[in-house]
Amino acid sequence: MPKPLVRSPLVWIAGALASVLAIVFTYAYLGAFLDPGQNARDVPVAVVSEDAGATVHGIKLNLGKELAGSVSSGEVANESVRFTVLPSRRALVAQMRDDKVFAAIVVPRGFSQRVASLIAGKPSSSDRLRIEILTNPAAGTIASSSGERIAKETAQTFEQAALTRISAGLRLLGLSPSDKLAAGFADTGVVTVHPAVALPAKSALGTGPFFFQLTVALGGFFLAAIISAAAEIAAGRSKLHLLGRTLERPVANVSRSGLVALKISLTLLFAVLTALLQTLFAVKGLGMETTNPVSLAFFSALGSAAVAMITLFFLLTLDVVGRIVAVLVTILFAVPSSGGVYPAQTLPSFFRFLGDWLPLRRMTDGARSLTFFGGNGAAGLDTAIWVLALYLGTFTLLTLLVAWNRRGATLQGAEKVA
Repeated sequence: MPKPLVRSPLVWIAGALASVLAIVFTYAYLGAFLDPGQNARDVPVAVVSEDAGATVHGIKLNLGKELAGSVSSGEVANESVRFTVLPSRRALVAQMRDDKVFAAIVVPRGFSQRVASLIAGKPSSSDRLRIEILTNPAAGTIASSSGERIAKETAQTFEQAALTRISAGLRLLGLSPSDKLAAGFADTGVVTVHPAVALPAKSALGTGPFFFQLTVALGGFFLAAIISAAAEIAAGRSKLHLLGRTLERPVANVSRSGLVALKISLTLLFAVLTALLQTLFAVKGLGMETTNPVSLAFFSALGSAAVAMITLFFLLTLDVVGRIVAVLVTILFAVPSSGGVYPAQTLPSFFRFLGDWLPLRRMTDGARSLTFFGGNGAAGLDTAIWVLALYLGTFTLLTLLVAWNRRGATLQGAEKVA
């Protein structure tokens, strides 16, 4: 190995930078996902009470109303969960189709009446206590399971508190709580768990929209990088070294600003075409199910174009370093903060913050809405469209400004030569 190169600080700095990047990769993909339970904040869980109430020994019971009241008053305080009380199952399903609720506790109509029968010592087979947990797998596998876990724990804790409170009330009346009452509550647990929003068969357990949009983002990134390099080679401003051979073209009569304009045009054109082809292949070739494939195709084209322009801007302004920055922004930190596999509510605060700013989060939200929720704007599609359009417009404008500045630099250089 040549000694001058070994002594060059640049070589050692490059190696150190590569090591730092490897550690950053580790943090991005392990730091975000290692402890979702500890990181959980504001997981959206709903409570619906259909309980009609009952009266026994002159005592009015409405346990469903009590559960809803304890949630509303903050008595069931837990920073990892954000409870919402909804008036009906219909309202619950609507919230789930807006992707606003991960799971729900539903207290059925005859719950208090069944408890009253147990207190009176006249239970029947139809008097078995039952609390339902409804899940929203379309929000994502981890999101649904996190909501389900919290809902189960909440329901079971409430049941134990209700049994203790009822037993104490009976003793104050000089009555002894029956063994059947305790057995009835002990047998309840959470006996029904089922999805309120069903998933299609080929959906990657709710993560399909994320993985598809990840391929769209990767497509946009590589398009910008490849077209930028190809344009430089075609204009004779760069060389391609391949398998020991060098591809070199004569310098073309094109200004630097004209070359940038060409890169922008080709990048946008191929970003749109590629996203449309990706959607066609995913839906027709792989059988990915979606409620609106045409809208998904054009939405994906918007996301691909936005990512491509972000990448092109960093390539033009920072060159080699720009490739690293573009990867960090569009892929590396975008994946763990996207909410695609782990919902934002189970991520560390740093990644939740990033998710609000990086494009893949909006691409995932919009694709999930178009895939599972019929293109419902409230499920994240509306916000995704205007945020991605803002990204596309802003970075296209910034890239054009770079072209304009380089035009000015070219003119100044020509004047100096003259």
